[in-house]
Parts: sequence; C-alpha cells; structure tokens
Amino acid sequence: MKYAIPVKIIKTGMKVCYICRNFFRGTLPSIVDKISNSEMFKSTTCILPIDIGTRLPFIFYENEDYIRSMFQIKGTAGIKTQINLLIREEMRKNKKCAIDHVNPELKFDVVIENDLSFSINCKAREFYLLGRYIKLGRGIAQKDKNWMKMDCQNFCKLTDKYEKSIEHSIRKSVWTEYNAEDMKITWTGSEDKYSLVLGSGRPFIVKVINPKIKGADEKKVLEKDVELYFRKINHDEIDYYSKYRMLVTVFVKLDEKVRNIGHFQSLLETLNGEVTFRVKNRKTTRNIYCAKLVSAEDDKLEISLEMDNGIPIKQFVGGNDPIEPCLSSTLETKCECIYFDIQDVILNK
Repeated sequence: MKYAIPVKIIKTGMKVCYICRNFFRGTLPSIVDKISNSEMFKSTTCILPIDIGTRLPFIFYENEDYIRSMFQIKGTAGIKTQINLLIREEMRKNKKCAIDHVNPELKFDVVIENDLSFSINCKAREFYLLGRYIKLGRGIAQKDKNWMKMDCQNFCKLTDKYEKSIEHSIRKSVWTEYNAEDMKITWTGSEDKYSLVLGSGRPFIVKVINPKIKGADEKKVLEKDVELYFRKINHDEIDYYSKYRMLVTVFVKLDEKVRNIGHFQSLLETLNGEVTFRVKNRKTTRNIYCAKLVSAEDDKLEISLEMDNGIPIKQFVGGNDPIEPCLSSTLETKCECIYFDIQDVILNK
C-alpha cells in the first residue's frame, strides 16, 4: 500500500531543506566562531568547562514527529538535539574549553530566529572574593550613599562625581577586573567615616555575578589613602571570615578632667568580658579581651581595646542606646567617642 504524502508536508520539507542548507553553511559556523571568540576564552590560559543550549525556530521541527511516524524513523536523535550536538562537537576542537553539563563555568544559550539570525547569551558561573581594605586617610566613608541598583558599568563611570568611599573603590575594581554584570558586597563590620583601618585590613566578601572576564585569582589595588586586596575563595570558606578580633584605639572626650590615671586604668580592666547589646531586636553578645589606658590629657583619653568585631564602639563608649557594660557607666562620667582607629584584624583560629 502506498502512502500519499500531503502537499503541505512536501512544501514544508522543501522549505526546511532550503533553510537547513543555509543554516549549516552559514549560521552554524558563525555560531561556533562567535562562541570561540568569547571574551572569557581570551582572558584565561586555563581550559574552561562550558555547556551549550540551543533554541531553534519552530519551522525546523514543526512536522518532525509526523514525518518520523510516517516513515517509521526510530532510534535517532531529534533535530534540536542533533544541531546542539554538532555545535558542541565543533567546540570540542577548541583547545580552550571542554564540554561539562554538570558544573560548567560558562553556559551559552544560542537563540536562532526564523531568518537564521541568532543571538548568544553567555552566563558565567558566579564566584566569591575575599577582600580586605586598608584606609589610610580620614573622611572616607565605607558605604556609598549614592549607590542605587543601577547598571554596574554606569556606576563605575561616576568616579569623579561623588564623594570617595570604600564601596565605590571596591565596585570599580571588581568591575574593571571581571566586567561583572552585578555584585553583592557583604560587610563584616563598619567603622566611622573618620576612622583609619590599618594592619592587614578589614575583611569583606564580594559575590561576583555573571563575570564577562575570568580575571585574576588574586588582585591588589592601590589608590590614594585606600588599599584593596582580593582573592577568590570557595563558598564554604565565607563563614570563617565573618567573625574576628580587632585591635582598636579609641579617642574619648570626658565631661571632667582626668585626675587619677591609676583609678581609670583599674576601672578599664573591669570591661574585660562579655558585652551585650541588641541588633534588630535580637540580643547579641561579643567579648572584650583586653582594655587598657594608653594616655590621658586633661579631659581626653586614648584607650586600647582587643575585642570581637561587631561591637558598636560609639554606643559602647557613650551608652546612649542599651548596651552592657558601657564606658560612661564604668568610668562614672559622661564619655563621647571622638573617633576610633582599627589597628589590626586578627582572624579566629
């Protein structure tokens, strides 16, 4: 018995053959060439694990199931799968990449239109940076009050328009190195605008989202009064850097002149131990390990503290908000924090 193939199927088949010929001669090589010349391949000497997905126009496969059923075609991959396999096979010839479906560093999504034009969306795997910043000048804020969720590139172009901040330096440096679509900064503490941050610097974490450039595993950035250090870390390392000790010098103004330095020193030693305060209505406890008087002159004190990060120092000195103990009640006179400097950071072992 002969089967009559509908005219629609014949015409569609001829149209598909014409389109496929142009696709395999022109479009497919262009796709492979564009992926091969990706900026990420140029910026690395390592072999990158990648995965590729393809979205075809409906005309490529609209009658595929009908034709397979009519001619009893079994056991072969579909058109979409075959084309995807061909692109991957061509990419395997590129010595800068390897196909990895499980944990790719780059995911290419190829979208082909009816007229055989195409676009390629590349999504890079996010990663994390451990950063440290050293602040050598006063008057530099940690966070950028002008930062709103605008395009990273546009934000980084505003270098000279706004007040200098640590956040702006971080965003500009990370974007320049990795050309990231976006980034999320997680601070491990904050300090006063007029405080210095010395020693090895205060740590912070940056989540780099969809980087267009692989960039360096470690980076050092030197600016006027600001030094930044970055290195890539694994996600499971983040918690290790969230708590640490700090050596802090606090400059305090008193409501009265210092008359008995020895008495003040003995009172300061009673601060060693737990400090309790509230953060977002949650009771929080941190420790002071060493408190000592460095110098005293008239109504001013210089105090050295070894303490956990996270203790609100101005609150601890003035006691305006609930905190136990506080310097004002311990010294039995009203105290005001003029400013404080972080001398060093000691990571917990």
